[in-house]
Amino acid sequence: MGKAGYSEIDGETTASSPQLSRRWKVVGIISVALLVGFVTGTVTSRSMNWNFKKTKTLTCLFCDQSPPELHHDRSYTIELPNTNTNNSNDEPTLARVTPMTISYDYELYDGENIFTFPKKEFIPNLEFDYAVLALGSVRNINRDTGADVSLDEVYIHHVTLQPINMIGAEVLSSDDETDPYMRLPEGYALHVLAAERPHLGMNAHLLSNKNLAPIEGSLERAHKECNECYYAPGKGSHCTPEVSGTFYCCGDSLACTVGGEDCACTTTTTTTSSNRNRNRSKTKYRIELDFLVSRDIHKFQRVDQWNFAAPHCSINLKGDAVLEDYAPDNFCAKNNGTTTYIKSLASTLFDGGGSLFHQVPENNEEPYLRTTVNVLAPSGGQLVWAQSHLHTGGVNATLYQNGKILCSTDAVYGTNPDASSNARDEQNHLVRISSCYDQIQNGIRFEAGDVFTTESYYYGGVDDARFKGDKAAGEHKNVMTMFFTGVVLDGNSKYLTEERTSFNLWNDFVHVAGLYP
Repeated sequence: MGKAGYSEIDGETTASSPQLSRRWKVVGIISVALLVGFVTGTVTSRSMNWNFKKTKTLTCLFCDQSPPELHHDRSYTIELPNTNTNNSNDEPTLARVTPMTISYDYELYDGENIFTFPKKEFIPNLEFDYAVLALGSVRNINRDTGADVSLDEVYIHHVTLQPINMIGAEVLSSDDETDPYMRLPEGYALHVLAAERPHLGMNAHLLSNKNLAPIEGSLERAHKECNECYYAPGKGSHCTPEVSGTFYCCGDSLACTVGGEDCACTTTTTTTSSNRNRNRSKTKYRIELDFLVSRDIHKFQRVDQWNFAAPHCSINLKGDAVLEDYAPDNFCAKNNGTTTYIKSLASTLFDGGGSLFHQVPENNEEPYLRTTVNVLAPSGGQLVWAQSHLHTGGVNATLYQNGKILCSTDAVYGTNPDASSNARDEQNHLVRISSCYDQIQNGIRFEAGDVFTTESYYYGGVDDARFKGDKAAGEHKNVMTMFFTGVVLDGNSKYLTEERTSFNLWNDFVHVAGLYP
């Protein structure tokens, strides 16, 4: 993608049929109403054991965010391949590209676990449609000092800023120029429509490790158990020993997000008060994401994001296990009324039947744990980007098409134990995952019925040389096996041909595609 000189090229818009638009809106409203009714009934029937006032609702934790900052002084023009436009003449197609930074300000008290909801946690969006060509570097900084924050102080479980997919701790080592997190081939981009996205919703799952109290003398163990969602008193009434390693023990339960309970890892500065709103010291942070965007959105082929999560959940719409029973600490286990997620619906529909986390038991005889999922392509198309997402303990991840390797990525671990200076090289942390750019290059063709397989290996032996300190190695809880991909799907349906924001859907996604803008 070459720079050509600074210029601005106006994009064109096309209006869809009002009659068709209204018809699809009606169908969508009916579908959503049925789903909402299903969810409401499920929640009502299974939530009688909640020990907090049901009158409380989800709120915005960190409001008053600033809109994205466009760096016009660094804008440039690129020449696009004519094959990705409607341009039939020999004139080059030019598009203006502008660097953009999205910031998210938040604060944490020592040990605090938070989970924010994109339907409430708003960042004001730009007031015009734009294309996202790349996501380069991601930073977590101290707002008072401007210094990068170590994962030993704040562990970023994940951040999701729709339509960008889940960003984990390993993305903090990305670089705009040499190793961007996401870079799409020339002529391809994610689309963001202002009418559909007047705000950018932030799902931030963040765990403070500041001033953690050692567990049986081990600070390394304290970091591990805080970040991997182990059970401990003080993490909310829904965090019990039976569900250790689940989101219930990481601040993502209704007791924490709605019930107003303190949900935190034990620290040396912990007080005895149980009131979440008591006065106490908080540290101010900011997450910054650097993008390349273009206002010439119609000159870029729209890319949708299709995500794979392993392993598969073998449950029906009621949440009942079909092929095997699941223990309470399994993501696929039937909802017991103590979690934000509604397993009978979410796992089967909205997560495409995939498991958003799984556990790695300690195993010193056969320490390598393989986790996999197979998904059928609903149509043909072009795969133009892919990247894996793993957690601490991960070794590598591979994406296959009909048994042929498309991309294999490796996990890199930090080596510096000094939390005051080890940002981006934190010992006992997965700090980077290699990319798929050289393996996928400009894209890979797939056909309807092709089988995409994701495979990960985690290491569960206590002899794991990548870790230092008591109990840092061995079992790992709340790990993830995911592959995120960018695809252009074949088809002539209104959903594929209309102007819309790029979707971000999981596994077997067709049954929920189009329900949300």
